[in-house]
Amino acid sequence: MRTDVMRETNRRATVCALVTCLVVLPAFVAPLEALFVVVPTALAVVASMARYPLAGLSLPRAAAATAAVSVLGDLGFLLSSDGWAEVKWALPWLPFELTALVVLVLRVVRRAPVLPAAVLGTLTAAAAVALPLRFSLKNSHSVLEQSVLGVLAAAVLALTAAGIGLHQRAQDERRAEAINRARRDQRLQVARDLHDFVAHEVTGILLETQAARLVDYDEAGTKELLERLEAAGQRALASMDDTLRVLREPGTRTEPPATRVHGLDDLAGLLQRFEESGSARTALDLAPGLAGTLPREAEDAAYRLVIEALTNIRRHAPGARLVTVVVDRDAHGLRVAVSDDGGRPTGPAPAPRADGGTGLVALTERFTGLRGSLEAGPGPAGWTIVGVLPLDTP
Repeated sequence: MRTDVMRETNRRATVCALVTCLVVLPAFVAPLEALFVVVPTALAVVASMARYPLAGLSLPRAAAATAAVSVLGDLGFLLSSDGWAEVKWALPWLPFELTALVVLVLRVVRRAPVLPAAVLGTLTAAAAVALPLRFSLKNSHSVLEQSVLGVLAAAVLALTAAGIGLHQRAQDERRAEAINRARRDQRLQVARDLHDFVAHEVTGILLETQAARLVDYDEAGTKELLERLEAAGQRALASMDDTLRVLREPGTRTEPPATRVHGLDDLAGLLQRFEESGSARTALDLAPGLAGTLPREAEDAAYRLVIEALTNIRRHAPGARLVTVVVDRDAHGLRVAVSDDGGRPTGPAPAPRADGGTGLVALTERFTGLRGSLEAGPGPAGWTIVGVLPLDTP
């Protein structure tokens, strides 16, 4: 990549040098007054073709200097004592300088910051519009007609360049916004996956480890505990691998894919693992024929609601004895409800974390994005989380 950029820079510098030499060489056989024409033309050619920053010089500064030198060249050429018959030799430089100024207008409008683009784009366009006056005012015949036609032609070119620059600037901004939005969505997706899957498993490992410290050593029980911890650790590592695989994928994407997609069929295994890692029992009421028939986004959102609810029960209601999960269909669409019995902990509760608390917020955003709703609050015997999703979710 770096080699390609250097090669492009060298190619552009070579072309710029050749064009500049083509512009400057005829000046050696022209009178001394040619400096008023050749210097602005050469500077405009270099400024319009160079890659910036150029030796510490930025595009706005180059445009300002070019416009100023062009106007000074106009004044110097007009104040020279020679008449039109003596200065006709300067006319061939007009197309080169005018083209360079128009290209510079386009580049400034497209690339410079907003305020410099407006100011310097106007000044550079004004220098291009005034350029034909350098020659028409020297001609004593039909001064008004030549001046008007020259100014109008230059103005059309400058306005066209400014319009193209604005169009390309808008395209660049939309492209940059799309890239930033895709990157932000991917970061949020990674954060959700880390929270939903990795944090769920790590929370279970932490709570089982804390609970093991409160009971006497038992060889059989310790072996089962270590097996559960190993399985939870492997699931956490698998989730991390899935998440990192998305970040390592080459190429660009307009929409980042989900690292993992789960369905209603995975709820039974999730609840079984939850039971094995704690003392609470679980009950799953899944409507027959519902799993596997809904949009993947809806089923994944339902799974994430359940896993978020189970994670919160582990953290905030470790003494719960029964967790009920109900998934059915009603008039509003898919309804997922998770509730616990609000049991009191039999031992000291783990210390609360200083951070966290963003799981329900992210889950609410996910359900809202799918045109659904999410509610959480006290239930008949404990805490209840209820999510509803329309069945026509795209």
